Amino acid sequence: MFGCFEDDFREPERPDSSCSLPSSLSEALAVRAQEIRKSVPFTVRVAMPADTAEIDTLFRASYGQLLKQHYPAAILDAALPALLQTAPRLLNSGTFFVAETGGGEIIAAGGWTQATPFGGVGPREIGHMRRVAVHPDHIRRGVGSVLLGHILENAERTGVERMCALSTLTARAFYEAHDFEVSGDVDLALKPGVYLPAIQMARDL
Repeated sequence: MFGCFEDDFREPERPDSSCSLPSSLSEALAVRAQEIRKSVPFTVRVAMPADTAEIDTLFRASYGQLLKQHYPAAILDAALPALLQTAPRLLNSGTFFVAETGGGEIIAAGGWTQATPFGGVGPREIGHMRRVAVHPDHIRRGVGSVLLGHILENAERTGVERMCALSTLTARAFYEAHDFEVSGDVDLALKPGVYLPAIQMARDL
């Protein structure tokens, strides 16, 4: 996944200098990011309040299309309005990021906070993933993986040792592919009387 095929991570019978293993998570993520950006040129930067409208448009496209795979229309009709607006505190956190093409188009967004999605704050070594989404036109190209890698590396540099994710049913496979493990099912309260079935997941950094 990081520049070598999965089988290459098993100890080879003969040394092979053409496929060297990364010495750290940071190096592995950097190698993978370089490979992906060759096909989809973009940069990851800190989100700003000025990005609000474009990020909301991204969420509208991503959630509106991709969540249909796992949620009935009745749930989405009630839940989507609460999901399509980005909280100002996220854009002012310094730990929420966007993936932006050379032409200035935001194609993915997401970040982490010490505060939980429910508003509480726990130990400093525990972080919480917040609102990761990729535009439907750019899914399955590795953009989400690069963004997630950037988020995890940023959190690790601040001393976070474990990252939690309150995942939609749709995003479960994505998080599992990046070593998150399921710890239970939850109903995420979006507003009084409106709940979205979700999955609590976590991984060590």
